[in-house]
Amino acid sequence: MQVTRLRLIQATAQQVSDAIYSAFGIDATVVDEDLCRIAGTGQYKMKVGQKISGDKTMYRDVLDNAKEYIIPDVKESHECQRCDKFSVCPTRAQLCCPILSGKEVIGVLALIAFSSEQQREIVDKGQQLMNFIRKMADLMSSKVAEQESVKRLIVLKKQLETVINFIAEGVLAVDQTGIIISINFTAEKMLHVRASDILGFHINEVLPGSPVTEVLRNGVGFIDREISIWHKGRHHHYLFSAKPMTVDGIVQGVVASFRNVNLMGNTAAVTSRVTMEDIRGSSKSISAVKFEVKKASESMATVLIMGESGTGKEVLARAIHFEGERAAQPFIAVNCAAIPDNLIESELFGYDEGSFTGARKGGKPGKFEMANGGTLFLDEIGDMPLALQAKLLRVLQEKVIDRLGSTRCVPLDIRIIAATNRDLEYMVQQGQFREDLYYRLSVFPIILPPLRDRRDDITELVAFFCQKHANFYGKKVKDISPMAKKMLLTYNWPGNVRELENAMERAVIRMTGDVVQVEDLPTKIVIHKHSMPVTDEYASIKQALKRFENTVEGKKQAAESLGIGIATLYRKIRKYNL
Repeated sequence: MQVTRLRLIQATAQQVSDAIYSAFGIDATVVDEDLCRIAGTGQYKMKVGQKISGDKTMYRDVLDNAKEYIIPDVKESHECQRCDKFSVCPTRAQLCCPILSGKEVIGVLALIAFSSEQQREIVDKGQQLMNFIRKMADLMSSKVAEQESVKRLIVLKKQLETVINFIAEGVLAVDQTGIIISINFTAEKMLHVRASDILGFHINEVLPGSPVTEVLRNGVGFIDREISIWHKGRHHHYLFSAKPMTVDGIVQGVVASFRNVNLMGNTAAVTSRVTMEDIRGSSKSISAVKFEVKKASESMATVLIMGESGTGKEVLARAIHFEGERAAQPFIAVNCAAIPDNLIESELFGYDEGSFTGARKGGKPGKFEMANGGTLFLDEIGDMPLALQAKLLRVLQEKVIDRLGSTRCVPLDIRIIAATNRDLEYMVQQGQFREDLYYRLSVFPIILPPLRDRRDDITELVAFFCQKHANFYGKKVKDISPMAKKMLLTYNWPGNVRELENAMERAVIRMTGDVVQVEDLPTKIVIHKHSMPVTDEYASIKQALKRFENTVEGKKQAAESLGIGIATLYRKIRKYNL
């Protein structure tokens, strides 16, 4: 027999019937759309689960016509006289109310008088009782809707789990505290764990040093970041992507996907393709950089990109590669500062089987071999250990490498692009960087200016990042408020383009309308000391007061949005007679 909707909440229906009897001393029963009694008190409690026979019953009339009935005397009622059970019916009076799901009747809630006292209650308080049981019918209807929603969510969850478990990448999710709440089959295999053993544990207990907690803190996701993680006594390298789960702008968790870099072999060309169009900006300084990038892409010379952290050195390196003749070959990026000193040599040069304790069976190619035929990008080259600098110099000079534990040389056809945020010339003077390597790397130097020296590009970059992250988060950004623009243009940007992108992603996440406001920006940008002409200051304060209203709390919010203290705001209000 098919389970009707009311049977999903049979326990609730019985509780409602018992509550009605306790409150009014009148028996109650609930009948579903199949005329099966699913709850009842008194005589009907023993008949729960039985189907009411006959087509001409009061309940059938209620189900078919969605009508309410108050029958003060069953024996005198024309409606009851049509019933198949009229001659043997023990009921003196009754009250029937349809249970509706939208416009559809899914059952009947009825009060039944078996005694003269109960009949008197229905006669005297019929409309009051009807109002009450109508609310009880609505309650059961809401409970049915809730159960159906839960059932749909369970089905959807099962479908989603099935899809996720077919994905070839490892996928896991954590809640807002970093506790693992979901993991797919691929992730179990990659991490050599069972879901039952790690669900409920903090992400750092399973993957120490993973970037997931970073996303929880700042609410900023990322795509294809290479991560070195210590797991079960060994270092593993993964390409990680992570996206925050937000509700009303608040991070409630993170979903991360990852794949093993070590298993990628020479398929590393999956990295994002970057062209000259991806170097955003049209200022004189960035236009000069674009010219240098174009020239570098037309040659095979070793390139050294110098610039502060966050200026976009890797974007330039990718553009040089993908604009050149090797665009179809691998582009391999290595962050020399992110790999521990005791692992960087094996990561770059690879190793043969048995070369050291824990070496993988069959050995492992290094980044040089993976990039063979293409480009190897050595980011943060200034952090490379001195001992390894000598080996790198040999590679640049002889175009061959030796794997750790190997006696044979591997010939290379490879282009090197290096980048640093450090002063290599000074490091050479201090004996911290090899002079011969420095000159070998800086055949074609490119200096990437900091964002504060190319302020003309900020407006274009802001618009680009807003649209990029609006698309990612499914939001719409129409504009940026004038005050927010002013703060973005006058901020010093110590973290450069990376900091700007993070700021705009955070703003997109936090915004509630379709215009980025001051309060959507990171606090350190808002509280930055902005210089502002008097006319602009007057207009900005007036606009803030109008927006947040001229109340004590409104003035606090206005001061916060302007990046000034409340005492300063009051002083400015008096100054401008606002």
